[in-house]
Amino acid sequence: MNDNRVLKKWATRAVSICGVLLFPLCAVNPGMAASSWPSWLKPTRLDLNSGYAYQYTNNSRPNNFEYIPILPSAVIPISRSMGPSWLRGHFEWNPEIFYATFIHPYCRPLFGITPLQFRYALETKSRWKPYGFLGAGVLYANIDRRETDSHINFNPQGGIGAYYDLNEKTSLILEYRHTHISSAGIRDNNAGLNTHTFLVGVSVKE
Repeated sequence: MNDNRVLKKWATRAVSICGVLLFPLCAVNPGMAASSWPSWLKPTRLDLNSGYAYQYTNNSRPNNFEYIPILPSAVIPISRSMGPSWLRGHFEWNPEIFYATFIHPYCRPLFGITPLQFRYALETKSRWKPYGFLGAGVLYANIDRRETDSHINFNPQGGIGAYYDLNEKTSLILEYRHTHISSAGIRDNNAGLNTHTFLVGVSVKE
């Protein structure tokens, strides 16, 4: 019991601190907020994705988890253009706030932060701008099931997506990601949830 209280205390602190640090992502005027950031941290895009995720069969268990995520994030270039012409692109840092609501088998919140998320974005001449990414972060949720009975979990994930430019400032986003949610051995029940996630969203260029 004491261990759970300590973990919950530190998870709450971590999520609160990250929320404050990334609050400009949710500001009414994101351009004004981002303009005050250090030049090396200034994002080129602010993204907002949402969609649907479901757990596929894991260790012969049924597909018994579904949730709806809401994912605000920033896109910050961290490299110059590189690669051959057909694969020319650059690396980006993509810190993300992770919020979701379980809709099956119960209705409960899931929230956290994915600070270690990086991607490679192709530089194309068309309206489509593909990218691939890998990331990991920490989540807090009262899952309380055989898959993981810890309130503190981690979310290694990866996926592919693409922007479709509507104009010079605004783009639509289509994305698929695979997310694994587990306690990394904090508790004995640690089979984890493996989910397919399908997202759509909007991106605003700075």
